[in-house]
Amino acid sequence: MPTRAMRARIERVEVRLAAAASHRERRELGAFVRFCVGRLERELAPSDHWIVTIVPDPAGGYASRVIAERRGEVLQAGGSGRDGTLAAWDALGKVEQALREASSRWAH
Repeated sequence: MPTRAMRARIERVEVRLAAAASHRERRELGAFVRFCVGRLERELAPSDHWIVTIVPDPAGGYASRVIAERRGEVLQAGGSGRDGTLAAWDALGKVEQALREASSRWAH
C-alpha cells in the first residue's frame, strides 16, 4: 500500500497519453514517469506539479513534453524516441538539466 508521501507525489504527477493507449501502456508509462520524477525530486527537491504528455509522432516514433512547476517557475522540454519510454526519458533528461540550473539560482 502506498505511503502518504507516495500518494502525494502521484497526485502531483499527471501523465497524459493518447486516447488509443492501452491499459498496459498507461500503467507502465505512468510507473516509469513517476519513478523518474521520484528520483529527480530526491536529488533536487520536490516540484509543485508535473505534467508529462506522451503521444505518437506523425513522423514516426513518439513525442513527449514535460512541464515542471516549482516555486512559481515553469520549466518545460520536449523529447522524442522510438517508443513512449524513450521519448519521456529524453524530455525528462532535458527538464532535469533545467531544474539543476534553476536550483542553483534558487540557492543564492
